[in-house]
Amino acid sequence: MGSFRLPGPVTADLDRALERGALTMRGYDRTLRVAWTRADLTGRSVPVADDVGLALLLRAGAQAA
Repeated sequence: MGSFRLPGPVTADLDRALERGALTMRGYDRTLRVAWTRADLTGRSVPVADDVGLALLLRAGAQAA
């Protein structure tokens, strides 16, 4: 994973969570790492919005447990 910036529509949910204070920068980075991993496992070279959404969902589920 390099320092590749994803398009705004892909990170929109993450950006909103950060602005609301529901996510820290560290959480943002960790969530993006999960999204990159999912993209890699599904054969895509970069994450799409669904990868980011699932990563956020997984993070929310982990925090609720």
